[in-house]
Amino acid sequence: MADLYQADTDVMLRELTDRQRIWDCLLCYTRGLDRLDRELLLSGFHADARIQTGSFSGEPRSFADWVLGHHRDNQVQTQHIMTNHYCQLHGDEAHTETYVAYYGNNPGQQDEFAVGRYLDRLQRFASGWLITDRVCTTEGTTNFDKNGLLERMILVPDSLAAPARDRSDPAYRRPLRIPR
Repeated sequence: MADLYQADTDVMLRELTDRQRIWDCLLCYTRGLDRLDRELLLSGFHADARIQTGSFSGEPRSFADWVLGHHRDNQVQTQHIMTNHYCQLHGDEAHTETYVAYYGNNPGQQDEFAVGRYLDRLQRFASGWLITDRVCTTEGTTNFDKNGLLERMILVPDSLAAPARDRSDPAYRRPLRIPR
């Protein structure tokens, strides 16, 4: 009986570990987008992966150039927020459906907000779990007038840590230490 329990525990532990590693892989993508970090964005994809969105179909390197160029040229800040996440594991392959909300702070009078989903097939490689196929859906999008809230928060001295869209962002500090 103890051997059976141990076998179940080992299987469950491996499945939980796989699920966490898959989630970490997906987070590299959104963090890479928001920090304009090409290397981090690409770290979640196999080199031969295929990506299909409404405006792009191709491989990861071309996608990274396209999407990072778009965000760099058209927004002063972005946030891609992943929420509901469903993962089906089948050995060394997984299929996921992850809901995403996107906010783009655009120069000018209007910002944008969109919601959609990332539909991914991932495979386990020697280097870890990587996305091999991705379909991005858009469920809805809207533009809205700026209310000045973000600008007011940023202008208040010492109200927030200053974000950056590169590796100078506080999220990259290792070790993260605040002077005492």
